[in-house]
Amino acid sequence: SDCPPRAIVYDSFDGMGLGALAADEGGSAAAGEVLSAAPLRIAVGSTNRVKVAAAEAAFARVFPTSTLEMHGLKAASGVPDQPRSDGETKRGAANRARHAAELFLGEHGVAPDFAVGLEGGVAEDDTFSTLGVGTDSLESFAWMAVLSSTGKWGFGRTGSFQLPAAVAELVRGGMELGEADDRVFNKSGSKTQEGAVGILTHGLIDRAKYYEHPMVLALIPFCNPELF
Repeated sequence: SDCPPRAIVYDSFDGMGLGALAADEGGSAAAGEVLSAAPLRIAVGSTNRVKVAAAEAAFARVFPTSTLEMHGLKAASGVPDQPRSDGETKRGAANRARHAAELFLGEHGVAPDFAVGLEGGVAEDDTFSTLGVGTDSLESFAWMAVLSSTGKWGFGRTGSFQLPAAVAELVRGGMELGEADDRVFNKSGSKTQEGAVGILTHGLIDRAKYYEHPMVLALIPFCNPELF
């Protein structure tokens, strides 16, 4: 059966307030899904519209009958602006989630139901050296971290993809991936729009969709509470 309408209440982010938006969601609730009549307060450790939209879309899929209150907050990652390993990237996502929860508590006097961190990173891929196939390259990916008000964690990682040599050279030289993309592809602010994945797939996968699926994976412990 169809799920009832879902009301999404957005807090302000990127310096602009967005009004309430009502959307009808089709499909059936997932097995083990946690449903709640009370609004879910979700603190996202970023004011990047793409990241907030990805988090909202994932939570809407996992909790289709809940009202969502999305709060984009400027949370610190505690890692370099351009993480350069899988572990460093995952740690940045966790730090953003934890800091977002602290910021929300300080501002609202109550803990969020969920705090979210999204962190993109790069790492050297030594496929050819280790397997004798392909070529060694710099790969891009991202980690999602979700922290509940009870202290439970969930994590999910995107797929990875190779970066072109021209982009990889700039990133290895110390430039952030988004800035390198802008320079190589003659873009402006691509990291708040389609991102490297959108540019390289010619729009087949944009950055919001790229983050949405692993965010759903990060929510597995919360829609299967009897298992985690």
